[in-house]
Amino acid sequence: MREFRDDQGRPWQVALTVASALRVRDNVTVDVVDEQTGDRKAVPFDLVDAANISQTFQVLRSQYAKIGEILYALLTKQVETKGLSKEDFLDGLRGDSLDAATKALEQELVDFFPQRLRKMIGLLASKMDEVQNEMLGRAEAGLEKATIESLAGASGTPSGKPPESSESTQESGLADNSSPLATAA
Repeated sequence: MREFRDDQGRPWQVALTVASALRVRDNVTVDVVDEQTGDRKAVPFDLVDAANISQTFQVLRSQYAKIGEILYALLTKQVETKGLSKEDFLDGLRGDSLDAATKALEQELVDFFPQRLRKMIGLLASKMDEVQNEMLGRAEAGLEKATIESLAGASGTPSGKPPESSESTQESGLADNSSPLATAA
């Protein structure tokens, strides 16, 4: 069992069990791409499906609103005991408290599995941490070196400079092949 505190300072105990994992599966969906049609469809989120554990970690490391839904499904009884609504609970999750909740959930996920899988899943989580930290470090270094002009150009946003003059740009007035405007009678 792991504990975290939300933004309001309320303590929550995360305990991943078969029953709580089934509550997640029954109440949380994730979007997946159908390999045959390419269409997106919502499917139940099986938090403890060992065959798809890397996808589970991807959801837990990138879909923050989905993490809130997962935590609510896991902690429903505690939320009810504290007399909170789902919205009240979710309003307590942001920033550092959301990060602490996610870490508690990931640790519970690793500990959920039998010993024969626990080491491998823990190693996967650790390697994903290394990759994520490396990617964030590179992105931060790139942003520190970036200029306003390079960022504006990369985003497709005009830089604020007028376009360069071009000989092919027509001057104001009628072109040689333009017909004069008809005058009103």
